[in-house]
Amino acid sequence: MYYLWWRYQISNKCSIETREYKGDRVKKQFNLILQCKLIEIYMSHPTMKGSYNGQTKTEFDKNYKRVKDIIIKSDGDVDKAIKLATTQANRISDEWKAINRSMAAKQMERVENDIMYESIFEVFFQRAYELGRVSKEDYRNYKLEKLGI
Repeated sequence: MYYLWWRYQISNKCSIETREYKGDRVKKQFNLILQCKLIEIYMSHPTMKGSYNGQTKTEFDKNYKRVKDIIIKSDGDVDKAIKLATTQANRISDEWKAINRSMAAKQMERVENDIMYESIFEVFFQRAYELGRVSKEDYRNYKLEKLGI
């Protein structure tokens, strides 16, 4: 990055014929790399909320692990996975925990493309609705979307 800044300082001379600065290309490269570095610094900041969906890293890892454990214990049986998820969901009394666990299942479903994650998502999403985290309208829209309406 310093190299590009240095090259810009050296080559930033105005051409008399075209009335343009010769260092424009180097300046654009420097600004692009600077933006990338600033984004990298911002993403690695410990208070950055977006990387873990508003959770701490330990909460995010715990939710991910809980959903993964349900999949492992069910051995590919969807009914057993739903039963295990229901048992776990009924013990949850915190609405944020229920919605975060459902979002963890949804993310894992996108990555691994397995129908079991969708079933687990539904169980925890239903529990979040029961606890009041999900509004009636959001829950209704989800059910209609699932039905294809």
